[in-house]
Amino acid sequence: MTFLLFIFLGIMAGAFFPVQATINSRLGSIAKNPIVASFTAFSVGSIVLFLFILFFDLQSLLSINITEKPILFIAGPLAGVIFNVANIILFTQIGATITTIITITGQMIMGILIDHFGLFGMPVQSLSIKRLLGVTIMLGAIWLFQKSKTNIATNTNIPKKWLVIGLVAGIFPPLQASFNGELRETVQSVLVATFISFFVGALLLAGILLVKDKKIKIPRKDELGIKLPWWTYIGGLFGILIVGGNILVIRELGSVLTTIVFIFGQLLMAVIIDQFGLFKMMKRKIEKGQLVALALIVIALFLV
Repeated sequence: MTFLLFIFLGIMAGAFFPVQATINSRLGSIAKNPIVASFTAFSVGSIVLFLFILFFDLQSLLSINITEKPILFIAGPLAGVIFNVANIILFTQIGATITTIITITGQMIMGILIDHFGLFGMPVQSLSIKRLLGVTIMLGAIWLFQKSKTNIATNTNIPKKWLVIGLVAGIFPPLQASFNGELRETVQSVLVATFISFFVGALLLAGILLVKDKKIKIPRKDELGIKLPWWTYIGGLFGILIVGGNILVIRELGSVLTTIVFIFGQLLMAVIIDQFGLFKMMKRKIEKGQLVALALIVIALFLV
């Protein structure tokens, strides 16, 4: 029962990711700067988590020893920042479903490497023929998805540069989850580890904005002067569930299985967002070829 609970938590964490990325991409497109959207999400998450810590886990925060494995206090947040900014850009360029699928490949490759070599204190799980077959099927599914021309609005193939960026971006979630999982062991608190990930991430993004733009300006109205809806600013709340969920389950399920269930949740929600154009995103109808590709990916996930 406990094992199934962790599986469910991993799927839910994955399902929240496309929601967060879609909300952040909406704010990023209005601000004309994806870093502003990421900073907003990380800041909101930091504030909410700090309030929770004040009431439920202040002692763990006060007892932090930053000299113990100091790299953990920056590595996880940095990986999260890179992936968050990349996804805001990718979601606006190629849509939720393709972004999710192409980053899956990077996630699975990195997850396999982490488990195969036992990186970051994870249990060693040697690479097998089934895992190689799964990755191969996944790559074939991505090719099939691309050939089915999901970008209906322009009826053109997606530029290869976005696929490469998505593939590289995909290596960071397993790194973030592994670093944050180890951070949880160091600080002995899921809540505090999640807060550190958000707070340090917010500081990194603030520094980037101050160096690049000399200011931090969060938009309150869109291009037409209409006040932005409240949900535009709550991407960070979903981020809490994503990061916290990964920190909670990765030590129980391992890197590859955590990635599998997280991806499964991503796929379900990403298709729904594109199909119905949720959060004012462009509708992208799911075609038969894309459904076949999604089915192949599910098979590949179980093989891996």
